[in-house]
Amino acid sequence: MIRKPLLLLGLLFFIPHSAISEIVVKNAWVRAAPAGSKAMAAYMFIDNQGPKTMSSSKIIANGFEKAEVHMSFIGNNIAQMRKLENISIDGKESITLEPGGLHLMLINPNKVPKKNSKVEILMFFENENNAEVVRIEADVRSQEL
Repeated sequence: MIRKPLLLLGLLFFIPHSAISEIVVKNAWVRAAPAGSKAMAAYMFIDNQGPKTMSSSKIIANGFEKAEVHMSFIGNNIAQMRKLENISIDGKESITLEPGGLHLMLINPNKVPKKNSKVEILMFFENENNAEVVRIEADVRSQEL
């Protein structure tokens, strides 16, 4: 019976570094929207603490039909948005998703979350050696910036 605990303890030393979370998310929030809104924007700081580039092409927001990566920009003096296929963060680098720039669009909510509630977001990050799912609890905040 002692062999099983020793075997499990021994296996811990052979877990590759990739089993340790490399992506850290801070200050996640969703801009509050009026009832009946079809989309909401999510913002956050994402830090890739690992040595290699990590990309996220799959995002799930609990209570929403879908979630996409978008970039806001000004073109021909008109504010516009473009859908991106993924978020890619170089090793030992970070990015900030913020109003007027890169952000997540949370589309078609089952019910529009109210101010002071939370939205659960799952981001699936990967590279050639590692894959991880990051669970994010984003605060729903006032519409004012």
